Amino acid sequence: MERINLKEKEVFKKEGRGMANVIDEPYLLINQVCLEPGQNVPEHQANSNVTLQVVSGEGTVSIGKEKVKAGPGNLLRVPLNSPMSIQNESPERMVFLVIKTPHPDAVKKDSPEDKNREGRFVNLINFPELKPGKDREFKEWFRHSSELFAKHQGFISRTLLKSTEGMDRYAAVVEHESKETFMAMHLSDERQMLFKKVETLIEGMPEPDFYEVVASYRK
Repeated sequence: MERINLKEKEVFKKEGRGMANVIDEPYLLINQVCLEPGQNVPEHQANSNVTLQVVSGEGTVSIGKEKVKAGPGNLLRVPLNSPMSIQNESPERMVFLVIKTPHPDAVKKDSPEDKNREGRFVNLINFPELKPGKDREFKEWFRHSSELFAKHQGFISRTLLKSTEGMDRYAAVVEHESKETFMAMHLSDERQMLFKKVETLIEGMPEPDFYEVVASYRK
């Protein structure tokens, strides 16, 4: 038997939500999310069947056009692909569990749409060489920026690739549901700020190329 102390897994951040993984198994994913007063989880689509369980505090949960106040002891069910958001409008901290069944990776694997999915918009970014000693900072920038970009509507994935030629050269593959959702993210103030930061880590400017998926197959 495994006993998990949720109090020890509380992570609060001054900017953005705090999150800690509680369970990560093939058909079950449980994360604990912590919101300071005024913080929120922006609207996004549920990528699995989701159950929200409030541990402490109180917040407003929006599922589609429905809104409900949720406090300790409440369970809320969110169907797959439903738009959802959570807002802590109270003066107290809010902690809740996000229980996904099955694991989103299992949903993706079992989905026939992933076998041959057309219409996705893909951005391939080739980064120039990194400045000396900036490898670790660059990877941290990519992780942090990906977390922020993932909050944008239409985001599918963002993958970092490293050259196999022995050089510190990187590329990134960004997938969005459409050109429109990608451009909304691309033109955001947040994106401009993040790419000004990465320019201090690289020798030159990133080179983007844009594609549309016309056919794909995943085993």
